[in-house]
Amino acid sequence: MIFKPSSVSKLFNECYPMAIGEYQNNTFDDDSLPTDLGIDKAFQQLEKERLAVLLQILTRTLKKQVLYRCSKVLELGPLVSLDLPTSTLDNIFTQIILLGEREPYGVRGGTLVVMFSPPPTKTSSPIKIGRFPLDPTKVSTYELHLTIQSTSPVKLQFANLWRRLQGKQEKLVVDDKFSLVKKKLYRSSTSSGH
Repeated sequence: MIFKPSSVSKLFNECYPMAIGEYQNNTFDDDSLPTDLGIDKAFQQLEKERLAVLLQILTRTLKKQVLYRCSKVLELGPLVSLDLPTSTLDNIFTQIILLGEREPYGVRGGTLVVMFSPPPTKTSSPIKIGRFPLDPTKVSTYELHLTIQSTSPVKLQFANLWRRLQGKQEKLVVDDKFSLVKKKLYRSSTSSGH
């Protein structure tokens, strides 16, 4: 099966080329900074830029896919919207990056498995929302199991009652408490005593 490169893959290839033909250091003057200090700052800046681009890509692609699939699986309908606060989304993506950075393909080599847990007062098991490959052109070497839940029912019921009185759409708000667990899909090579 042949896959067409997705827009995410194209952006990754533009941001992280496999080989660098030449490098021009226009940012630092050789006379103004010691060599070691200049190189350290350059690497720190490159790392910040790389992480910022990675966060933008994750936000743009996964937020739309995950929220859309959650609405479909949970059968929210047109009268209820799903709200994922930006602070919660940032915390989730930061954890995804931290857990995925040390894998063979990095963050790109993972699959996000999303589960939606009912409020803590109910005893039912989490509902599987779906599996989202972080880069469809890469073979997944690990899975990240993300379990999210809605805010406490009392707060949610009061806020939704107020919205109904105003003639607005009800909201199902995702709580800032979540669980993210990494499961490797490969074995680490170890030396055997044969």
